[in-house]
Amino acid sequence: MKNYYLGREEAYIASPQVWSFRSVDDIVNGINLRLSNMAGGFPFECGGRVWKDSERLYLCGEWSNNTNEHRFIQECLLSYTSGFGAKRFGKSRFKNFIRPDFVNFRLQWMLYCVWQKCKGNEGFRKLLLQIPQDVILVENTTTDKWTSAEIWGCKNEELWNKRLNLEIILMHKNKDMKQKDLKHLINVETNKINDIGVWKGQNNIGKILMLCRDCIQEGVEPPIDYDLLRRSNIYILGELLTFENN
Repeated sequence: MKNYYLGREEAYIASPQVWSFRSVDDIVNGINLRLSNMAGGFPFECGGRVWKDSERLYLCGEWSNNTNEHRFIQECLLSYTSGFGAKRFGKSRFKNFIRPDFVNFRLQWMLYCVWQKCKGNEGFRKLLLQIPQDVILVENTTTDKWTSAEIWGCKNEELWNKRLNLEIILMHKNKDMKQKDLKHLINVETNKINDIGVWKGQNNIGKILMLCRDCIQEGVEPPIDYDLLRRSNIYILGELLTFENN
């Protein structure tokens, strides 16, 4: 199995072997890369409840002390209709109450959250297995304003600008096309531009997805640091996660 070094800065030369994803509509080589944590459609069970997306499970870890305040915040996060809404509005609302030690275990917590989705949803497992073994997955965070953008993904402004120019041309040439069809066309054609510039960032989401893909193929568990997670005393909706069955 390949080694994926979480937390390490990477520089991937853009090529057809580097597949980037950003939105739930991204299509690369005919495959809809619904790989974002915020993508719905892949519910899974964890901690005795069903999660509609892995983003909200991950976010709950940021406010996971055994306090009424953190439980209230978790319930607020779950009240949003999507993981995107929870991240966009919940994080800004409650950012001053995030666990100060969260940075110490966030990478292993993310790996755990994504692996729970892999174990609990056959559709997501099948999606990962469609991605060739020699492909490098990159979350495209080029225009993201989050402070953690280059922790979870990579940026490539040169490629982004080239795709943007093509998008403008396609919109101009296809003014009479239905909006849905135009969006699909832009998605497919812009994602064909893949060999310009360098992707730079830690790309931890991409690495986690590739690690999970490899583990599914080999029938093994990823090397999650459960000791670290146990020491972190993570409470989800009032229940301490013991990770005993992992």
